Amino acid sequence: MKQKAWLMQRAALALLLMVSFYALALGLAAFLLWMPYEAYANNVRLPIKLVLICIGFAAAIVWAVLPRIDRFVAPGPAITAADAPELFAALNEVAKTTGQAMPADVYLVNDVNAFVAQRGGVMGLGSRRVMGIGLPLMQAVTVQELKAILAHEFGHYHSGDVAIGPWIHKTRAAIARTIEQLSGNHLQKIFVAYGNMFMRVTHAVSRRQEFIADEVAANAAGAAVMASALRKAHGYALAFHGYWSAEVGPVLSSGYLPPLTAGFAKFVQVESVSARVADSIRAEEAEGQSNPYDTHPPLRERVAALRAFAQGAPGDTRPAVALLSDPARWERRLLAAAINEDWARSLAPLAWDKVVEAVYVPIWRQAVKENTKNLAGTLVSRPSFAGKLAEAMKRGRFTDHEEAIVRRVELTVTALSLALHTAGWEARTSPGEAIAFRRGEHELQPFAELMAVATGKTGFDAWGARCVELGIDAIALGEAARA
Repeated sequence: MKQKAWLMQRAALALLLMVSFYALALGLAAFLLWMPYEAYANNVRLPIKLVLICIGFAAAIVWAVLPRIDRFVAPGPAITAADAPELFAALNEVAKTTGQAMPADVYLVNDVNAFVAQRGGVMGLGSRRVMGIGLPLMQAVTVQELKAILAHEFGHYHSGDVAIGPWIHKTRAAIARTIEQLSGNHLQKIFVAYGNMFMRVTHAVSRRQEFIADEVAANAAGAAVMASALRKAHGYALAFHGYWSAEVGPVLSSGYLPPLTAGFAKFVQVESVSARVADSIRAEEAEGQSNPYDTHPPLRERVAALRAFAQGAPGDTRPAVALLSDPARWERRLLAAAINEDWARSLAPLAWDKVVEAVYVPIWRQAVKENTKNLAGTLVSRPSFAGKLAEAMKRGRFTDHEEAIVRRVELTVTALSLALHTAGWEARTSPGEAIAFRRGEHELQPFAELMAVATGKTGFDAWGARCVELGIDAIALGEAARA
């Protein structure tokens, strides 16, 4: 009760600041117009340039604060009860538990996240409820954890902050437009100071609303489940960015569509990835700090607050993606909505175990073709960069000279990979795992092993002996480029 009373007070303050902003802006615009008018009425001749400046700034302020129509752009493909009956059964269950109406539209989005909003109309008037659910989020959490997340989102409707949200959002946008319109003018400082105060107050309200929504989720699905969902959403969001840029990006750029959801499942199971996810969650839960301009409290505070509620049972521990009968068919539609429908339709399906041959071998060929002169006369057993990057790796940053060495290592890795492929070595990889080459009993990971040479972990002589052992000591990278 105390928390809701605080929230109501802060929300009232936010509304007061919102009204005050429009009063300030319009009052200032009126004053700018009044000055030349008053001068004219009293037969005072102002310089025409000053008159034009006053009128121009007044017009700029009025234009900046005029309400805009919210032209809603779908964040992903719309999904209906007919498309996913199990998902909508879970949605209806959570809506009933939280005492909320179902959203008008539900969208799948390509993110480890979920959201609710009032979209359309002007300043929230004439808007409708919409919800977005991340497909990779559904891969990362269990069914019960997804229900907790959905209850949290319905909790925003429950506490009324989604209703006031459009007003706050539009006011922030109006302040930003006003600051932009007055760029380089002393009047801008007034709105910058006001904007900072408005952001601090409204973001404090947003953070408290998150706690209230977490409480709704804890009561609906269990506090322990909600805490687990928060941890996973934090950790797997970081993993998804790496997965998308390092694994998916090159494949899409080459004109292919791999199994995105299944690939992410493999990616997060890789030991090195799961360890980074766990470390990130532990660090955030132990050390996360709140910032006055953050819209969400840190994970540490949210998990701590959930300990006050009934912990509940694990519930349905199936992956939440099981609520979609065929998640793969949504992947192309997600890309179509996010980027371009014709492009998404043109992508050829490609299994992850075919990625090396279809995607990376052509990339290697092009790279070594463009660098034939740089590779000429270089034997793989005698790299020119042995032990050069150890200090840079400790510092975590590189000088221009060291960056040139890194590029040389990458080029050597590329040329060696092409040479091994040409020589009949079998290349294997999977999302999250480095490309490894195998022949008989031997296995070689070019990037890891050559970086070990470049950082001094592997000595020059040891690498030479390793090449002799593998039978690759005579490979001339320039010859591989020509081949």
